[in-house]
Amino acid sequence: MTLMNNVNTDVGKVRAISLAAPAYNESASITRVVQSWVDFFLAYDHLQEFEIVVCNDGSKDETGQLLDELAKKYPQVRPVHHKINVGAAAALTTAIENTRYQWVLLTDSDGQYGIDTTPRLVEALEKTGDRGVIGVRVKKHDSQFARFGSWASGSLCNLFHNTQYRDFNCALKLVDGDLLRRINLEARGLNYSAEITSKLAECGIELAEVEVVHQPRIAGRSSAQNMRAAWHRLLFVSYMGLRQYLLGQKVIQNRAASSNLTKIERV
Repeated sequence: MTLMNNVNTDVGKVRAISLAAPAYNESASITRVVQSWVDFFLAYDHLQEFEIVVCNDGSKDETGQLLDELAKKYPQVRPVHHKINVGAAAALTTAIENTRYQWVLLTDSDGQYGIDTTPRLVEALEKTGDRGVIGVRVKKHDSQFARFGSWASGSLCNLFHNTQYRDFNCALKLVDGDLLRRINLEARGLNYSAEITSKLAECGIELAEVEVVHQPRIAGRSSAQNMRAAWHRLLFVSYMGLRQYLLGQKVIQNRAASSNLTKIERV
């Protein structure tokens, strides 16, 4: 508890990070990926504390067992488990809800985002004083179809929010944990990355941008490649556009934004 108090009083500095990630049927690579995270954070002396919260989303392989084995070896690894598969966004929500530290690093568990990018994200936050930073994938290791879908949906989301993010859909983010834990994620599948950016924009949060390397998956295949995922993305982006219209017309409210404004006014 003393350490946490020290972290919270170190204004403007990133001293404690909770990594949050979903995982589903990643047994072929999950040990290597989480081990790389642990090794990096143990050697990263900029931090005073860290934790790794991975939600095993009802995996049918040994993902959950492997995470539990890592937790026995490293107290900083804190797996949580869904009994059944409910989707990547729901799994990420569970992971976020179980984080404890001031800053939350959002990433995937498939190894496509190198953990060694973290210092650059931290540097951007400490330099700008922003409450979050988002990655910009300079070279995406996805199919041409997936890249087009990401560009198209990101362009529409920027239009809805009057923003100019170069990679609206990037899953790699480092965000103020207090704010992130108040956001209600509605997506179930892989649309969570765009939704989080959208919900932060609704709260008036501007994200710094940092270019990051997008690496090939260590193992397995992304479900974002199929037509069903593309259809769901189209539907969800359409919903986000409608949501912005309804917010603008004051038909609905964003409770996270209201809470955020209240917090700012009390400071």
